[in-house]
Amino acid sequence: MALTLNGSTQWANAREIQRLGETRLGATPGRVREILQRAADAIASTMYELRAYQKTHPEFQDAGDRMLHEWETGMAHSLRGAF
Repeated sequence: MALTLNGSTQWANAREIQRLGETRLGATPGRVREILQRAADAIASTMYELRAYQKTHPEFQDAGDRMLHEWETGMAHSLRGAF
């Protein structure tokens, strides 16, 4: 994670992300879940597009693999249990 949350650049867990949305956005728990679902859907779509791009641009394979790994890690850690 590039930005800090609660003083750390480690991937935040779902509860921390939920709390952030509720306290900083003033959003209801349901609205935060909706936003997180939209973010997860967008990340999944982007991952699909990145994999397709890698097939036609092999010079991007290593960088793309690192991006995919970080996104998968973040999704598993931060969004698990958020929905």
